Amino acid sequence: MSMPPPPAPPPRSPSASKSLPPNDNVPRPPPSPSTLSSLSPSLAPKQPPVVLGVCAMDVKARSKAMREILTRLVDIEKGGVDVKIFGDVVILEEDIHQWPPVDVLISFFSTDFPLPKAISYTQLPNRAPPISINSLSMQSLLWDRRLVLAILDHVGVPTPRRAEVSRDGGPHVPRVLRRKVRRDLGLVLPGPKAKDEDEWGKLVVPERWVGKSRKEIVPRDREVILREDGDAIIVNGQVVEKPFVEKPVDGEDHNVYIYYRGGGGRRLFRKVGNKSSEFDPNLYHPRTIGSYIYEEFINVDNAEDIKVYTVGSQFSHAETRKSPVVDGLVRRNADGKETRFITPLTEAETQYARDVVEAFGQRVCGFDLLRCEGKSKSMVIDVNGWSFVKGNQAYYDKAAEILSGVCQMARERKIQGLQAGLPSIVPQSDQASGSTTSTLRATITVLRHADRTPKMKLKFSFPAHEPWSQPFLRLLRGHREEIILRDTRQLQFILAAAEESAKTPGITQEVLTKLSQIQEALGKKMSMAGTKAQLKPSFVKKKGEKEKKDKKEKKGSDEEDELTETEGRKKVNDWLKRGSASHQSNGESKETTEVLPTIASTSNEGMAALDHTSKEPKTPEMKGHALQEHDPDIPDGLEKMQLVVKWGGESTHSSRYQSRDLGDAFKKDIMIMNKDVLNNVKIYTSSERRVINTAQIFAHALLGVEGGGTSQSSASSIANARNPPEPCPQISHLIQRRDLLDDNNAGKEKMTEAKKKLKILLRTGETEKRPDLAWPKSFKKEPVEVVKEVIEQLTELRSIMRKNYENGNVEKIPQQRWCSGDSPWLFRERWEKIFEDWVGVKQEKFDPSRVSELYDSIKYDSLHNRTFLFAVFDPEGKGQKSKAGAEHQDRRLHDLYARAKALFDLVAPQEYGFDQEEKEEIGMLTSLPLLRKVWEDLDEAKTTGKSLACFYFTKESHITTFVHLLLASGLPFTNVRIPELDYCSHCTIELWEKSSGNASTRGQKDFSIRLSISEGAHSPAVLDSNVDARHSLTVQPRKKLSSHIDYELARQCFSKHFDKGLSFSTTPLEGDEVYLKKSIEDESVLPLSSLHRGGEETPRMISSASSDRSHTAGASDGGW
Repeated sequence: MSMPPPPAPPPRSPSASKSLPPNDNVPRPPPSPSTLSSLSPSLAPKQPPVVLGVCAMDVKARSKAMREILTRLVDIEKGGVDVKIFGDVVILEEDIHQWPPVDVLISFFSTDFPLPKAISYTQLPNRAPPISINSLSMQSLLWDRRLVLAILDHVGVPTPRRAEVSRDGGPHVPRVLRRKVRRDLGLVLPGPKAKDEDEWGKLVVPERWVGKSRKEIVPRDREVILREDGDAIIVNGQVVEKPFVEKPVDGEDHNVYIYYRGGGGRRLFRKVGNKSSEFDPNLYHPRTIGSYIYEEFINVDNAEDIKVYTVGSQFSHAETRKSPVVDGLVRRNADGKETRFITPLTEAETQYARDVVEAFGQRVCGFDLLRCEGKSKSMVIDVNGWSFVKGNQAYYDKAAEILSGVCQMARERKIQGLQAGLPSIVPQSDQASGSTTSTLRATITVLRHADRTPKMKLKFSFPAHEPWSQPFLRLLRGHREEIILRDTRQLQFILAAAEESAKTPGITQEVLTKLSQIQEALGKKMSMAGTKAQLKPSFVKKKGEKEKKDKKEKKGSDEEDELTETEGRKKVNDWLKRGSASHQSNGESKETTEVLPTIASTSNEGMAALDHTSKEPKTPEMKGHALQEHDPDIPDGLEKMQLVVKWGGESTHSSRYQSRDLGDAFKKDIMIMNKDVLNNVKIYTSSERRVINTAQIFAHALLGVEGGGTSQSSASSIANARNPPEPCPQISHLIQRRDLLDDNNAGKEKMTEAKKKLKILLRTGETEKRPDLAWPKSFKKEPVEVVKEVIEQLTELRSIMRKNYENGNVEKIPQQRWCSGDSPWLFRERWEKIFEDWVGVKQEKFDPSRVSELYDSIKYDSLHNRTFLFAVFDPEGKGQKSKAGAEHQDRRLHDLYARAKALFDLVAPQEYGFDQEEKEEIGMLTSLPLLRKVWEDLDEAKTTGKSLACFYFTKESHITTFVHLLLASGLPFTNVRIPELDYCSHCTIELWEKSSGNASTRGQKDFSIRLSISEGAHSPAVLDSNVDARHSLTVQPRKKLSSHIDYELARQCFSKHFDKGLSFSTTPLEGDEVYLKKSIEDESVLPLSSLHRGGEETPRMISSASSDRSHTAGASDGGW
């Protein structure tokens, strides 16, 4: 796979070539820096093109930082560089003679990378070695901390005093590398010597390093002795007092311990969630198995570490971060990365950076620095090798500029070789057919929509045998499928049914109260964008099924909620009363909140308004109260109908940033891997507003159709201003596929059954029986105990919140603005609904499916209403101590979030199937049509040879069941633990085409697929994430789900379910189909031109294709 160069513009000179030191793979002597710097912009050649190879594992080669830098490099070079990404298939499977020949090589070690193989590639005979950005042979030294510190000591870079305990006999270094270090640095590395090392001649220290070596001798031994008082250790007679740091010699082992004087210590580890260390009161005696370095503990300034990043010896960038030894809590930014702050380096620290780059031969390098004694003293504690700064646009610009300088060096060398009659580094024959190439032929991605407001709903049940239910049952118009009513005029039909029902002779007060609740709920929410009602009919089961159902009903089960009818009505009534009182106390406008006095008056006014404003067909007359035996509007066999009123779930203002940035990320990745893919793009969407909105903003960013560079960050516009980006092909429309991406009723019954089983998860010992269940061992408690703790916490928080609303503290909370149409009243309404589902609920009545609503609301308010959230649940109504990073922080909400997150991870995956067999069945019923379509796309790209990109935007249920179906297919996955699929999560299936360069198989093409998944816009510690006014978390990069899988094997696995004779029900009927007799097609086209309004950075979303409903600005899209 390669990134072909664009047409060459007038040449320009490199700006950083003279800053780059000689490398071990650059022939001696290198091109003269003075020669390069003397070239004027008009004379600096851009021909012949330079081939830049990236030989690294795909997870690194396609990282965001690499994409940003390579995109800028190609932009700067304008025809002077051809980027070739080797790819995992070539690196792992092909012989090095079939690897593409290159002039400049970016290659570095990471997990699974064959470093010895890459070193051999740079030493192929009859081929001039490429200019390596980082020395490959020296990278292996970074694996052993003893070798790193020995080199730092030799070149005069300060390090903490230390002692070494080597139970492995010392570091084992290959003979060739020992000789190289001896020659280039004048250093004899510690560890066993080569057999002939004494015959290598006199040790000569190069002038560059003369006089820099530290004279202090490092005590080394095979064992460590703990002094009698326990406050010091002894190594080879030298005493190391506590506190000290114990580091494994393995550079990849991050289990570092700190031992404190008097006992106890802190265990450091790779960041897990928002933790990087934890205190252990029993940490006393040093470890006795393994080899370790014991360093003095340094009291650093401001409790901060410093990470230094270099690009060549003349450029360095430094950032501070909170030291993990403080409390082990990690502060994170909106990207989910550790919060860091740029800091300037002192003159001495800058020199350390140069020494590290030149001594280790690593141009792109990172190392850790400690400052102490008020910046007067600095020490280097580790060298990490290849490292990029994350998210710094200025750094990306500078890195690309310096790499362009290296390309200019390679170009100079190439020209000199041609003038001298030497063969080209990259022979034309090799370029044409001698090397194996791996090309991204197609990428198919299923995506969840971007950030939304919390969804709310109320449920009402109407038994078919009750006379007062008949007006509601007639709304089915004889249909047996679920019907969705979206338009305000259709919602008025429900109010009309309530009016008719209230006139039923002999109706009880209890039923009248229920009808009043329907009126009140719709009266408040009908004008809000996205409000809809669902009519869900249930029919009499066959005899065997009916007996089973009756058995369940005797236990008190009622659809999804195990509550009696009376209890359900009481809960709704209590919630509505509190919401109404809260609403009025906050002075909301009468227009949207006034409680209408009677059902009749509301319905009559509503129907009158309908008559006045619309000439559309109205609902048929609802005359006659007697129960009719053969009413054509009531389908035969109907047992009951459930009415579900839903609102919320609308796109927030942060959704546009997530959608835009995700589209931009895909664009840059594809441009590097194979930009021809962008010539054939198809984007599919469901009919839901938030999904369409995400898809269209993504489309504008992916295809570059947003004018003025709005799809890119402002900082990255530096390169664009210098050289405008190439225009991308455009698409004119989205494809709406209700049959593939909307709710499908086929799996609803199975999902309802799965939800009824969720209580089993709360049984004692259940998490031990099923290792597939995600339950953190750190809790050391059963889920049922955690539920009890959550109920206790919510009881306390409800009391605090109500008190703050009653005493007026709410009005004093300094919430700067309410976004997405939110308000203090809506906040209380949402949380009162949560409290009703938890507080005071008996254990046997608790519904585990309510966990998701609690978790969803905590996440939403922590991003969009954090100030208000902390203050309203603070007994003083201030919340100042609850700010992230504040001293004596109130961790009440943090504890609640941790428990809610653990319960969510346990419960949510089981809602789509309680076991693997059920997950597979629900996956087939819900997402098999989508899986078939995805395979058709892959097969089309393989058969035609045309590059292709397809994106399918849908909701959580579809992407979850789609992933479950993939897991059940038998594909050989490397990782079967699926993360939480948050907003903008996506699963990508890529088709790869490998063209063999072997003479015996030349022209043969092999195909494979590879799967990856992203958890989306997610942070493991959302309450500690620092977000700006966008309130947006960054979409996380994809993680590998599988290695490359042979295409034929993939075909067999994908088609495992294709031949199963399953009957799929249609998607729910739209109200327009039922009442207006409009034809709603499963497939339709949404023109992008009509979706995107000129002059707006973020286009507003039109209504669903199934409804022409308008909405009031500010009621739902306050952030737009």
